[in-house]
Amino acid sequence: MAHELIEEFADWLHELAMPDAAGFADYAEMFLDWRAGAPVASLDEDAVRAFLLDWCPRHLSLPADQSSRVCEAVGEFVYFLGRAGRLRGGAERARRLQQTAVGLATAMRTKMADPSNYGMSKSLFAGIEGAESMSLEELQAAVQQRIDEHNALPLEQRRAATDPFFDTPPPMPQPIELPFFYVPPPEADVAAAVAGAALPAKVQALRDYLGERGKALTAKGNLKLADGRALVDILDTGDEIDPKIGDTTYKTHSTATLRQLMYLIAVAKESGAVRCVDNRLVPVKAWSRKSPTEKAVALFHTVIEFGVLSMTSRRVSRYTDVCDVLDDVVVHWLAGLLAPGARAPFDDVTELNERIVLDQLGSDEADYYVSAGMIAEELSRIVEMLDMAGAIEWTGREESLTRWGRRVWRGGTIVMTAFGRHTLPAYLPGAGIVLRTAPDITDVGLAELIEVMAGQPQEQHSATLAAWKPTLSTSERVGLVATMVAEADDAGTRLDGLHLLKLFEAEAVEPYMRQLLDTAAAGHAAMWLLEHDLADAESVGGFVTPAVMVDILSQMIDDPDSVCEQFLRNRDPREILEFLWRHPAPETAAVLDVLGRHLPDRALAKQARKAAIRHRSWLANGGFA
Repeated sequence: MAHELIEEFADWLHELAMPDAAGFADYAEMFLDWRAGAPVASLDEDAVRAFLLDWCPRHLSLPADQSSRVCEAVGEFVYFLGRAGRLRGGAERARRLQQTAVGLATAMRTKMADPSNYGMSKSLFAGIEGAESMSLEELQAAVQQRIDEHNALPLEQRRAATDPFFDTPPPMPQPIELPFFYVPPPEADVAAAVAGAALPAKVQALRDYLGERGKALTAKGNLKLADGRALVDILDTGDEIDPKIGDTTYKTHSTATLRQLMYLIAVAKESGAVRCVDNRLVPVKAWSRKSPTEKAVALFHTVIEFGVLSMTSRRVSRYTDVCDVLDDVVVHWLAGLLAPGARAPFDDVTELNERIVLDQLGSDEADYYVSAGMIAEELSRIVEMLDMAGAIEWTGREESLTRWGRRVWRGGTIVMTAFGRHTLPAYLPGAGIVLRTAPDITDVGLAELIEVMAGQPQEQHSATLAAWKPTLSTSERVGLVATMVAEADDAGTRLDGLHLLKLFEAEAVEPYMRQLLDTAAAGHAAMWLLEHDLADAESVGGFVTPAVMVDILSQMIDDPDSVCEQFLRNRDPREILEFLWRHPAPETAAVLDVLGRHLPDRALAKQARKAAIRHRSWLANGGFA
């Protein structure tokens, strides 16, 4: 990617007949290498300053009076990125960054001339007389001589010479670990979410309209107005042709003013779906070879990395920083929606973004932007695009118009789709967020599944269960769980299985619950049928016995007070004890022992102890009194 970008920049320089185009391209490549793969879309003034005033003086062996060439090269490269649509904020922001880079020439020259700013490797070259005219072999020999001279010095002198170059780096901010396990969504759910997404469909409609030969562009590189009119209708962009404000109609003379259409085309270009060739906008053949999910991933990447507000280029320059912040924090607030069952009211997301803008900027412009309610309007555009991309669902929203007649959405609730859950995790490390992942449970047994779920919050159990044996039908999966419940020899396994059954749809579970009426889980099954109005008390009420309570109390043995509290909620505890000593479950004795030792009523505790003795005797006699 970096190599291709530098080649494009070199072509740009040659088209401009730029003197020393090769040198400019080399400095741009050095700048990209220093960025270490960080997205070029997020380049900002801090990065330009850090490269020119920190890294170059320490590492770049160059006469100080040539600093302006480096600054001009970096500035030209940044401007190229803006004009090519690869930089957030477009050409306007790129021009400001270019001015910043060129304006740093004097400061860079001063730092380049100061030996105290040199890094260790650069210091080896400094002071080698005639280095500029040496051959490579001569320069290597001279450097080796400097190294040998350094190594011959006493240890303390060597340390004094090198320690200043090893500054203790500032502590890295601690990553934020999300408080839940991530379970990848089933592929079928991801595919379904992609199939229902609007953005991939719009991009395909654009490609279909362009046809194999594409459409001719104007001298300024825009689609012709006739094509723009057609695409506004085909893609349902919401752009208004010949808008009317009051009694005045403003004729549309260029597709460049159709901002939503221009945004969709920019996304399609950056994602690799279309490109400009010989002043024509044409579809890229390789796009058709991608799977639907791969196409959706590429489009989502463009939406996230380049920023909705940055690419739509509707921003007032004084509010550029606000828009940059809103684009930059999308991944951060989306991450919370990965939690099982998470839902976020749009108004809450708006308030969160308002706090972030005020905390990070704290300027008069930011204060005005927030107080005027404009954050909600900008955020509406971001969330609408995420919805179109298929990453979220925005339900219950209401349409309104701005004072300029532009449609925006407000209110409603935001939920992450299976596609969003599939693609968002790749962006979390770059945002300083750690996502804990559960082990692959696709084909594990029920015991392993239950063990994984034991370490998760209950809100996550449905998502985890959905990822288990996805190739089986729902009925087959329910049948496996019901069999485990029916064959369970202990209350813990029985209750775990019943918990899993309750996570399925009632329609799928009902026939299996009726089968469980003939097992040790009969009481639980009868209660479930009653709760779901699938049976009446006359037909299944007899299955509900104190045996259900033994299963539940046995899981609370380590908390005697809770066992006693739960037991005493019964209307007739003495009658329950009379039942329990004849109950064959292996947990019965332990429950009676706890009750006998900890019930606050002495007489009731004594009866519980007697029941425990009678129970053991009853078992020893093979279940005969």
